[in-house]
Amino acid sequence: MKRKPLIIILLSMLIGATSFAQTPKKKNNKSTGKNTEVERKTSSENTAHVGTWKLIRQKITYGNGQILISDSTSVFLRKILTPTNFVVIVEKKIPELNDKKIVTVASGGIYTLQDGNYQEFTKYAAFDGFEKMNINYKLTMKEGKLHTIGTIGGPDIYEELYERVDW
Repeated sequence: MKRKPLIIILLSMLIGATSFAQTPKKKNNKSTGKNTEVERKTSSENTAHVGTWKLIRQKITYGNGQILISDSTSVFLRKILTPTNFVVIVEKKIPELNDKKIVTVASGGIYTLQDGNYQEFTKYAAFDGFEKMNINYKLTMKEGKLHTIGTIGGPDIYEELYERVDW
């Protein structure tokens, strides 16, 4: 019975955060002192990257030279991209729940994509320290798959391959 309220809370958080992230910001006009609407621009004219993506392969090269390779059997990550916003959801198998997957990490915000340079600005997350994250990737599309390679603020290099999913 504890699982149902948890799922409802997580879904409410995601819906609320996504709605908040898509609300136009108000900017204070210095000359009049009044708030004015700021219109968000589409991050990219090319929208092939927009959609829901499932991580199928991940390679992390740590600063010390060690390499970790994972795939969708061990890392359960979804990335949702609109023309201006992103949401990342990570699930984990919970042994106490017969290995049922539940959301363990969620984050989102806005991003820019210019000439293949993708930068995330995390506005909310279910973990501490997200405000200091500096996420920069090179994003490419090849054969319908989304490929990213870059850093999240440290020396470690993340290379990820995603496939489009209907979810």
